[in-house]
Amino acid sequence: MIGITGDVEKNRFSVKIVYAEAVARAGGYPVFLPPSSDRNAAKRLAGLIDALLISGGYDIAPAFYGEKRKASMRLISPERFHFERNILRAIMARKKPVLGVCYGVQFLNVALGGTLYQDLAKQKKDAISHRSGHKVEIYKGSKLYYILGKENIKVNSDHHQGIKKPGKGIIVSASSGDGLTEAIELEDYPCFIGVQWHPEMLSDRHSKKLFKSFVNAVRTGRDIRA
Repeated sequence: MIGITGDVEKNRFSVKIVYAEAVARAGGYPVFLPPSSDRNAAKRLAGLIDALLISGGYDIAPAFYGEKRKASMRLISPERFHFERNILRAIMARKKPVLGVCYGVQFLNVALGGTLYQDLAKQKKDAISHRSGHKVEIYKGSKLYYILGKENIKVNSDHHQGIKKPGKGIIVSASSGDGLTEAIELEDYPCFIGVQWHPEMLSDRHSKKLFKSFVNAVRTGRDIRA
């Protein structure tokens, strides 16, 4: 079972169905995880699911990475952030596979002590447009390169924030033309991958390979390279 997180909006749980469809196409069994303030519930869920997928979403409050708000943003609910942080800790304690998408990669970075650009256009010099498709360079030797077998791919993109300082143990595995981090992994962790784009929205072979590798890591219980 692949647990997929989402947000709370106007007392409703919200997550796009395409995440479940991408997991199912790859051979996994998707289940949605509504936020809960109960830490024990997060631990119990981490024991029940086989892997964690942090889905896309809005912006993380700068207070969560030690900064004051300096830009216009639409925030995720605090309930979502706290729940995802609790369940991530429990999942990591069990060394279960983790995949973060768009907001998800930013969350993984912040959860491990990293920081974000609050607004790329205002805070990152020579930033390209991250509201449309662009090329990404994948670093040789990374797990993402092992999965996709490509040094350069074109991705979709729709975000105005991004990783500034990588968190503890985070390895940058891909970047865009302006040097912005586009993918991460975690040292000494079997399957921990985050991407800034939206592979769940694409039907190309690279996106399919990413989800297939994620699901296969669940099945084998081994390092994604194995």
